[in-house]
Formats: sequence, C-alpha cells, structure tokens
Amino acid sequence: MKRISLIAIICLQAWIANSQTAPDKLFWEGYVSYIRIVLEVPRDIATHSSKGVFYTPDMLGDTVQVKLRVTNDSLIAIEGDTERVFSGRFNQNKNEIKGTWQIDGNSEPLTLKATTAAMRSHRPQTPVPPFPYVSEDVEYDNSDRSIHFGGTLTLPNKAQKFPSVLLITGSGQEDRDETLFGHKIFAVIADHLTRNGIAVLRVDDRGVGKTTGDVIDATSADFAKDVLAGIDYLKSRKEIDSKQIGLLGHSEGGVIAPLVINQSHDVAFFISMAGVGVTGMELGKKQNGNMLKASGMPADRLAAFSLLMGRLFDEVYKTDSSKNVELLPVFRAWRSSQPSVLIDSMKMAGAEGERGMQDLFERLNLPWMRYFIKYDPEPLLSKITIPVLAINGSKDIQVSAKENLEGIRRLLTKAGNKDFEIIEVPGVNHLFQTAKTGDLSEYAQIEETVSPEVLEIISAWINKHVKK
Repeated sequence: MKRISLIAIICLQAWIANSQTAPDKLFWEGYVSYIRIVLEVPRDIATHSSKGVFYTPDMLGDTVQVKLRVTNDSLIAIEGDTERVFSGRFNQNKNEIKGTWQIDGNSEPLTLKATTAAMRSHRPQTPVPPFPYVSEDVEYDNSDRSIHFGGTLTLPNKAQKFPSVLLITGSGQEDRDETLFGHKIFAVIADHLTRNGIAVLRVDDRGVGKTTGDVIDATSADFAKDVLAGIDYLKSRKEIDSKQIGLLGHSEGGVIAPLVINQSHDVAFFISMAGVGVTGMELGKKQNGNMLKASGMPADRLAAFSLLMGRLFDEVYKTDSSKNVELLPVFRAWRSSQPSVLIDSMKMAGAEGERGMQDLFERLNLPWMRYFIKYDPEPLLSKITIPVLAINGSKDIQVSAKENLEGIRRLLTKAGNKDFEIIEVPGVNHLFQTAKTGDLSEYAQIEETVSPEVLEIISAWINKHVKK
C-alpha cells in the first residue's frame, strides 16, 4: 500500500581531484530506486582517515559511517564489518562514479554524481510552534497493559468538549506524524483540523517512538486493537465529546478502520484516505503491475514478473494461514516456462535467482502479508452505516481510485448507508500531494505535503457532520 519500506542499503563515498575551490566537505548524490541518497566526505580524503557518511536527506534516519578504499580510478565503500559494499569507477572527469552495491549477496547498479551541496528538501507545510491551540504529548496503555502507546493530542483549547478524530497510519512502521520522505503528513492534517475546531489524536505505531508491542507477527487485525485502545483513551479525556469520535485512516488505515468500526459502537464517523474497496489479492496484483510499469520495466519483463507475482499471491491465498507456504517450487515452475534469455536478463537464473526469490518468499510468508492477501472488505464495509467520506487520488498508482472507490460505494450501498460521500480528487497521488505522474519517485521531490484542497474537503465534511 503506501508505504514504501525504508532502506537498509550500503554507503558510498568519493573524491574530486585537483579542485582548488572545493568546500571542506564534498557531496555525491544518487538514487536507489526512488530514494535519494547522499554521500559526504572530507575534501581531501587522502589526509583524513578515509571515512565518510551516508544519509537520505528526504527521509528520517541516522547517518551511517563508511570506510573508503580509493585509487586513481576506483572507489570501494564498506559499512562497518558487514557484507554491505559499494564498488565503482570514476569517469574521466571524476564527477561521476558508476558501480554496484551489494547486500546479503544481492547487487544493484548505482551511479553517484558530484554535487555542490546536499540540500534537504523543503517542507513548507510542516507545522511550527507556537500553535494557536493546545498540543500535548500523551501516553496510555491498552486494557491488559501489554502495549504502551505514545502520541500527540491537539485541542482547539481546554474550555469545552470537542469532536475528535483518531488518525490511523498506512502500512509499515510509522511515527505519529506518518513521516515519509520528510513529509509529516499527519502533523499537517492534525494542524489543519485543530485550527478548524476538531481535536486530533495521532499515535506512534508499534515499535516506533514511545509505542511498544510486537510487530513481526502482527496483522491489520492486531492494529485494529491498538486503535480501540486509542478510542478508550479519548473517551477518558474530559475535553473530548465521547459521542463524536471519528476515525481517519490512510491507505492500510482504511483497512484497519472498518475492522474497528465493526467492533465498537463508539465511532461516530469515518474518513477513508486512499482506502481499499477491493480484496487484498486484487489490490496487490494491481498495485504490483502499476508500480512496475511506472518504473519503466520493459514490457516482456513486466508481463513475466506480473505472471510470477500473480502465481505467488494465488499460492499464499489458498494456503492455511497456520502453515508456511512452500513457494520455491512455484518459482522454479515459472522459471522453466519462460525463455532463458528473459530469465538471464532478469537475473533469476540459478542459485542467485533462487536466493533473491527466497527473500521475497520470506516477505510473502509474514503474517501481515498473508492477512492482507486474504483481506476482503465486503463483510466489513457492508455493515457500516455511520457517515463515511472516502477520498482517493486520481494519480494514485498504489491504491488506484476507480475500482477502490467503486468498491466502497457498492458495499456502503449494500449496508443501507444513507450518509456517505465518494470523491476522486483530481491530480493527487497516494500521499494526496498535487502530482504530475503519481510515481513513487515524486513523493520526495514534491514540496507540498498534503493538497490544501484535500485538507479543506476533510475539515468541511467533518464540520458538516459534528455538533460543537
């Protein structure tokens, strides 16, 4: 769905010879998939300890120290004592390094280009104090005290009771602000809503920030229990109108919220942002094809890989959730059915291909993924009769608007819901940024965090459905 795993890649460094105007530090920039990486080194690494740092300026994360081995025409960078290694060769002008990075036996091409500065992306919508409202860091536990939660509650003021919204992040471990590529999506939404008279609770996901709890074995059903604990916390606050608590779910949050609503009578309304109205199986296949196509993958590879992923999804779907799925035979059968020249071009031949696929199999076997592939929204959405706003972006290639909004419309109609609104917002992507293509590579490049039009749609709809 959203989210886009954050990186575990190796680091690289470099060097410019015969430069009389170079700054104290030199910067090299490249992309691994859609993620911008920067390598920072001393101006004259020969007089230093041949060390540098690697970081991602558009994302959160610590810098990583690397050791360098530099010759006149080549560079090798190693992260600690690990198997993560970059090796490349300088071009003639020594302003570019073309090479590969390796991690756990897998390799990928990477080109780094010299740049005068490593600018961090501008995020003008990020809220900055002082705020014209109350912003309070809060902590609470679930009913059996097995999980401790940390979050932020924003209140228009403390003079009266307010309607409130609990924000639910998409897939992956996210902080309370749903920070992606430096964009603090939930902080922007909370700021806008609170300025418009609505209290907002946003919470760190399990294993992030102040929140504890198991992540590896958790599924969307487990995260729904976390949201229920958040609702209980809101009900405990004297500033919150307990009869006007709503949920806003982004991406997977649009899967989690219906699970919550079917277990609780305390949810007054629901906003689905890039939510899901089709089965997980259908969404996964569509998403995979859209993203591979957007990456520029050649048509023959796209067709072959889509076929493979479809077969793997089918195999996971039909297997009992209590059992591990044996996927290697499926891969081998697929590989033998494809032209050898295609398999070689995709680096899926022999032991190397099987190692790469084994990594994929392990991800497909995770409880979260198996739950997602088997997810069916019909038993949930067809029972929701509270007010619902469902918005998806026309340029979303992760959760495409047409079929998901139509699915939500169909199921809410089946529920007999008399108060729902379905909106396909033109020109916005999965993060609800105003976008050109919707490709994942734009997420970090776009300065806008959330379209002001989308923010106004949400706040106007909520204020239409609550009493103050």
